[in-house]
Amino acid sequence: MRDGGTLNIRQRSIAEWLQKTESASIQDLSEQFQVSDETIRRDLRFLEQQGLVEKFHGGARLNEERKEAPFQRRMREMSEAKRRIGVTASRLIPDQSTVFLDNSSTSCFLARELAKRSGLSIITLSLEVAKILSAGGGRHRVILPGGELRVEDQTLIGADAIRFVSQFTPSICVISVAAVTPEHGCMDFDLFETEFKRVMMPLSKTVLLLADSSKFRKSGLIKVCDLAAFDVMVTEAEPPAVIAEQLAQANASLVLAGGDTN
Repeated sequence: MRDGGTLNIRQRSIAEWLQKTESASIQDLSEQFQVSDETIRRDLRFLEQQGLVEKFHGGARLNEERKEAPFQRRMREMSEAKRRIGVTASRLIPDQSTVFLDNSSTSCFLARELAKRSGLSIITLSLEVAKILSAGGGRHRVILPGGELRVEDQTLIGADAIRFVSQFTPSICVISVAAVTPEHGCMDFDLFETEFKRVMMPLSKTVLLLADSSKFRKSGLIKVCDLAAFDVMVTEAEPPAVIAEQLAQANASLVLAGGDTN
């Protein structure tokens, strides 16, 4: 997504609608959002300028053919790398910390490690993460926001969820993204998750990025932030030189998860 523009509520809703439907006509969008065809055309022009959609005669579609993989498939993909990252990242979280964990598959692997410990306060919008932590016998304080449940990945979404978590100032914010690129930094697919991460990161004392090496070969739909937004990146393999250089310029630490973690 190009910098220099902010989506209004309707434009975000249009982009989210197109994520679900993949494409839609101007007439369909006009009826869905109860505005004129010309208003929809203006919104689509702006969304196209931001790199979110591709217009065609009479409508628009997402400008990315590839969508993020379903959550359970993501749990299986790069699972050993994510396990190693989870073990290493857990060692970076001090006892008694207040931690935000996002709803990524990598956070689930980290949660498995944290479930072996006790005394943390963990804020998450993921019921999967909360379930993993609670399986450890209630050793942690787990805080969930209110909101609508997105069934496919057991995530609590909506404006209420964002308002709720914005009250907290975690010691550590842990996030993952769909892609890490030299050109656009960290990228994702979901508008709500992107906004959620943008809210939580500045509120946190330390921000950790968990990224397995497959993320260096992928692209996303929406820019989340630059690499300079992170204090630490944990990955299981050396990143491309240009990404390592950007981290160094931002005084961010690069931590490699070794193969001997257990």
